[in-house]
Amino acid sequence: MDEQDCGDFLVSSRELASFEAAIKTARNKAEVGRVLQAHDLADDDFTRGFPYLAKAVRDLPDNDAPEA
Repeated sequence: MDEQDCGDFLVSSRELASFEAAIKTARNKAEVGRVLQAHDLADDDFTRGFPYLAKAVRDLPDNDAPEA
């Protein structure tokens, strides 16, 4: 599965670019979850369709943690 196989949630290159930017700038996994939910994309589909983004998300903190 690649970006082209992810269904109707990404219908244009502009929407794809916006989606990727939102994932890349997310500060935590909770924020990524909100982006996926807004695009009606399941976690498994995200991982299969966007492995390069999923790898970056793996290192994010789980939620908003207060900065020390």
